[in-house]
Amino acid sequence: MGDYIYTNRDLIKMQSRPFQTKLQVTTAKFLEFCQKTEYNVSLSFSGGGADSSVLLDMFAKFWSLHRDQHDNKPLTVIYANTSNEFASMPKHVQFFCEYIEQKYDIKIDLHIVRSKTTFFDVVKTEGYPVASKKIARMIRDVREYFSEHNIEYSDIEPYMDQGLDTANYLRSLQFPATIILRLSGYTRENRLCKTWSIPKKWRFLINAPFPISEHCCDILKKQPIKLVQKEVQANPIYGTLAEDSQMRKDAYLRTGCNAFKDGHGKSTPMGFWTRQDVLRYLHDFNIPIAPPYGSITQLENGQFEFTGEHNTGCKLCLFGCHLEHEPNRIQRLANIEPNTYKFIMKSREEGGLGYREVMDYLGIPYETPN
Repeated sequence: MGDYIYTNRDLIKMQSRPFQTKLQVTTAKFLEFCQKTEYNVSLSFSGGGADSSVLLDMFAKFWSLHRDQHDNKPLTVIYANTSNEFASMPKHVQFFCEYIEQKYDIKIDLHIVRSKTTFFDVVKTEGYPVASKKIARMIRDVREYFSEHNIEYSDIEPYMDQGLDTANYLRSLQFPATIILRLSGYTRENRLCKTWSIPKKWRFLINAPFPISEHCCDILKKQPIKLVQKEVQANPIYGTLAEDSQMRKDAYLRTGCNAFKDGHGKSTPMGFWTRQDVLRYLHDFNIPIAPPYGSITQLENGQFEFTGEHNTGCKLCLFGCHLEHEPNRIQRLANIEPNTYKFIMKSREEGGLGYREVMDYLGIPYETPN
């Protein structure tokens, strides 16, 4: 496993723990992290996200019970308004923080950060977030190299899918190792690594008539948050789950809940939770949820689900949209925010975001019943 501290089997065992055990373990991780950082921490709050709402409620309770350890100082909370939030989110952020303050008799030092760049700008200058973050990055790598060297995908397409012969052919053309990996799946050591190569079904995006990028999250959320964290000089705590994505799972297997390096720490104390754990916490402890979620209901099989949106992240993100049943997130947006829907469907020439062209190219439905 190299520099991994957990295996997949370890994670499955942790995810299978009883709910009450998970609460206890996460609280213990709070204590460990705060003791090692001398309670110099900040919470990342996505606004209305289910995970971060649970994190804020749990940690605020911990913070109130350990006020003698931090001299009753305010809890630093950082919210990034990405300009791609549901319209109801900023108001919910203020409400939820006030709710937490009253519930646990603490003060919250809320930092609202916003990039000078909007989602509209990012789409125009960087590209559309399609397929997945990982696929978008690999497509971007190849397209940028092809553009710089005046190469068409059709020039090499006849030589694709021939195993190591494809890699050697690309080497003969002086392609860099990263691009060879993206297109053939082979590393410079001739080791097959399909994880970081573009799947055959997504290669058509290399010729897409619109730009593609995974940079939106970095520009609109991560970079502004990092600037504030540098300003407050606190050690961040995030409410991310390993099951959210392969990248988050990989990160969790490497470090576990709490990681420390060069005097700085980073915590993901709910990393081993499942989506059902999050919904159960919100349900059992009657935590207010953002309006787009609707309400929480328990099904006959004991599982919990939202009656409205299942996710309140960036509303216009197309990552994973191709996997959704109808009505997908964009079709549902037509009912939640009809003016936003109309705007994104306008062509770029008309001043819109051109989603009609993008979704047509991807084969994702966007029309709504009249």
